[in-house]
Amino acid sequence: MPLRARHRLTAITVCLLWAGPACSTGTSTTPATAVRDSPSSAAETPGPGPTPETSRHHATYLRPGDCLLDLPHDLVATLVPCGHPHAAEYASIYVLPEGPWPGEEEARREALAWCAPRLRIKASKRETVEAGVLPPLEHEWPGARTAYCLAVPREGELVGRVLE
Repeated sequence: MPLRARHRLTAITVCLLWAGPACSTGTSTTPATAVRDSPSSAAETPGPGPTPETSRHHATYLRPGDCLLDLPHDLVATLVPCGHPHAAEYASIYVLPEGPWPGEEEARREALAWCAPRLRIKASKRETVEAGVLPPLEHEWPGARTAYCLAVPREGELVGRVLE
């Protein structure tokens, strides 16, 4: 093969290898800082917060098993490794039915009624852990009606995973 053809083939191969993964799944409008590989990536992705092992993400980016440093009021959670003290472990979501804003307390009550029986707490933790929720925000209603189901301590903080 002539030298010029080999260079062109090499350039095409390098281009395809570099661009292929980006093109294979389509384009993403998600900011790079919000994309996470796994629940444990909080320990690998430095971000603002109390330790270098934390990262901040909107609740829409939570994955089951993520551990939250505290319970946010704005739905932007600081994630920490679950081996560190934390306020909650994320489990799942519940989408409230369409309609007018029910109010924060009613949204919380309805979400908790759905989340509590579905929370899979480890048998050894059932006495110390209960269901909690992050309800949707009024200013985002009705576009965002999602509540986030959590395992929270009855007292103090959690250390380690509490969900099966």
